[in-house]
Amino acid sequence: MIEKYRKKVPAYRQIKDWGDLGLELTRQQITNWHIRACDYGLGNLYELMHQTLLKQTVVHADETSYRVLESEKVNTYFWVFASGRAEDEQIILYEHADSRATEVPKNFLNGYTHYLQTDGYQVYDKLDQVTRVACLSHIRRKFFEAMGKQGNTQSGAKKGVTYCDRMFKMERPWRLLTPDQRYQKRQSQLKSTMSDFFTWCESVHALPQSKFGRAIDYALSQREAMENVLLDGRLELSNNRVERAVKELVIGRKNWLFSTSFKGARSSGIILSVMRSAEANGLDCRKYLEYLFTELPNLSVPGDSKALQDYLPWSSQVRAICAR
Repeated sequence: MIEKYRKKVPAYRQIKDWGDLGLELTRQQITNWHIRACDYGLGNLYELMHQTLLKQTVVHADETSYRVLESEKVNTYFWVFASGRAEDEQIILYEHADSRATEVPKNFLNGYTHYLQTDGYQVYDKLDQVTRVACLSHIRRKFFEAMGKQGNTQSGAKKGVTYCDRMFKMERPWRLLTPDQRYQKRQSQLKSTMSDFFTWCESVHALPQSKFGRAIDYALSQREAMENVLLDGRLELSNNRVERAVKELVIGRKNWLFSTSFKGARSSGIILSVMRSAEANGLDCRKYLEYLFTELPNLSVPGDSKALQDYLPWSSQVRAICAR
């Protein structure tokens, strides 16, 4: 697991490496071990982390394509959900699905009624029960791309980038403040700058099909969701938290290329979730996995959610044994 999900070593290379050490393995054996580990332990932890995530105030979400040979579709998807920075229990979940449709996040977030920070993908606006928060990094990126390769500093797109940079610069020293203090700073300083930015966007007359015109349209389409960041000091200006988690999967995908089956893709998501959540809570990932595979088989009732609470990556028992 460490070889594949941390070091991103694909199965065929692992087989060769283990063979050089005199241990003959097949790709199917490695895959089956991962699936069994999820069926008999890690999957239950994943579900507990999922339940905990739904009780948190801030959740970040994003999605990325993933190839599964068993699927009739060209692409399936991993939906990635992460705790907000202020949450005591840090959770990162990789949920595999064969669709990029609204039903996936709607079902996964069933019962969740707080803040959901995302990019501008339209399915998130269909989740009526949540308060969606937009991402300033995505807005900035649209203006940056509109500047062109030469980085035209006199263009209107440059002004859009400058506005975004100004807001990020204002926010930077507030990271060490409490959420309430950050809220007050945003109300007294950030709010007016954000208002000026969107007022400027409304005043611009750009060609609708130009990159600059599309950047303006995108920014205005995100205005309401972006201004929601002013509602709570626990929110962030960007969705970079979950995008870093997506990048972890993308790097692996470049090496693994695909999963053969839906079961294999699901197990990859569960294992990544356990490992990345462990790291987010300050654990040594190898120690944590060794601890789980030593202790979980000894539970009197496998899958007992009450007993499994002690094995979640933020439990005091786990931190005492598996901390980095």
